[in-house]
Amino acid sequence: MGSNLRDLMFSMNFLALVSLSALSISFIASILVYQLGIPVKAADYVRLNLFVTGCVALPTAIIAALHAFETRSYQSRLEALAWTDELTGLLNRRFFLRGAHEECHRMLGKPQTAAVAIIDLDLFKEVNDLFGHAAGDRVLKTVAQIAQSELRSPFDKLGRWGGEEFVVLLSDVTPEDARSFCERLRSLIETALIETGKHQVRITASFGFSMVGAGADISSAIEAADRALYEAKRLGRNRVEMGDYVHAEVQETVDFKKRQRVLKNQVPAYDDAADGIRTISLEQASRTRRHARRL
Repeated sequence: MGSNLRDLMFSMNFLALVSLSALSISFIASILVYQLGIPVKAADYVRLNLFVTGCVALPTAIIAALHAFETRSYQSRLEALAWTDELTGLLNRRFFLRGAHEECHRMLGKPQTAAVAIIDLDLFKEVNDLFGHAAGDRVLKTVAQIAQSELRSPFDKLGRWGGEEFVVLLSDVTPEDARSFCERLRSLIETALIETGKHQVRITASFGFSMVGAGADISSAIEAADRALYEAKRLGRNRVEMGDYVHAEVQETVDFKKRQRVLKNQVPAYDDAADGIRTISLEQASRTRRHARRL
């Protein structure tokens, strides 16, 4: 449910509550007036009650509900500004880190690993210099949309790290899965033709990623991804490199998944190598005994 719909539902509930409260007040007031004997007939009492309700309860409820809706909408806008990047609408650095820490906590006790990747647009300064900052903003928005469309699960997170850099957290992936995702996104960015008004722009991106496990230090993992990014830049840009940060739990989980795949795909067979080793050992033992007898 969207935030606007939630705000509207809250306002409708508030409208109903205020209407009932105002109706109760007007009903009590009508009873007091009736007890004073001002409306002699019951029909006059009913008309008076409806009149008071119409003049007091409904306007009061509507005004209160509109005020509540405006307040909730304003609070929602403030919250959105606090945790999103204004240009791209992605998570900002602060809230991306919070989400990454939450994902590490969610993985506790599970045989899962995640990956964090930093994406840097190659030669982005030249786009600003040649076509202007408006064109650069359009490129950033388009790349953000492409990356957002590639997220696979509600636990994946995408943010703007700063300038022309983006950061993505991939939940429950192996190193091979993470590299495949980065390569696919790199290819999509490379082939995108971005409209920037009078010009069409093509751009490439370099990727650096590292693996993250439950209890891992997110800052260290991001530093490793950043080092891998610089390596990708050094090797010519428009490529994907993996960082060397490996948390102990990441390595244990990766090894566990590899063993599971081997066991799943393993077909029982005659172990020639092991039999050969056993045969050689027996032959060596026999020669050793014969040599001992001659001595």
